[in-house]
Amino acid sequence: CDAGASKIYKVGADGKVTLFKDDTGGATGLMFGPDGRLYAAENARKRVVSYSPDGKLTVLATGVTPNDLAVTSKGEIYFTDSPARNLWHIDAHGASSVVFNGGKDGNVGLPNGVRLTPDEALLAMADTLTRSAWSFHIQPDGSLVAGQAFYHLELPDDVADGPLRSGADGIAFDDQGDLFVATKIGIQICDQAGRVVGIIRKPSSSDVSNLVFGGADLKTLY
Repeated sequence: CDAGASKIYKVGADGKVTLFKDDTGGATGLMFGPDGRLYAAENARKRVVSYSPDGKLTVLATGVTPNDLAVTSKGEIYFTDSPARNLWHIDAHGASSVVFNGGKDGNVGLPNGVRLTPDEALLAMADTLTRSAWSFHIQPDGSLVAGQAFYHLELPDDVADGPLRSGADGIAFDDQGDLFVATKIGIQICDQAGRVVGIIRKPSSSDVSNLVFGGADLKTLY
């Protein structure tokens, strides 16, 4: 997605890039669901939506400022509302509720990337303004318990201006349950104990925004 231009692009199996959707309301986070629909966080339009393969839109939530989202194998959705510091849940019937507030329930500055572990037992959420990514246990009804600042991220050695922060943004799990986090110093790789065990250098001086596994057997990190 190109949030600034409100466009979503598609790369075909032949490598050709085409425009999938225009006027997307500043869509930021994207994820495919088990139903084959593309779910999107329309940040500027303050809603969560989904698109059918032919581009038909369905509105799932309004009056929020979504940043990123995750879709479960049951078709349930979790999304971060960064300005309100909320983490929301939309169940399979479309009912939405706040399952975590970063100001009331924990010291979270800016909830950002959100993803589930491969077994969908845990949910991870990045906090852009601190050095932590959070972990939660997912309950059968979709609620979250045992939230804690579990992943301990590395920080830049020096900062020319502004506060010291990880800049954690998009996140992704591999099939072993290791967490990959896009940060100011590169892609930080966290093991299941929450420790950083490696950092992939940034390809340029710009901050990394988001990442996903794809390609043959999902072995390529984009």
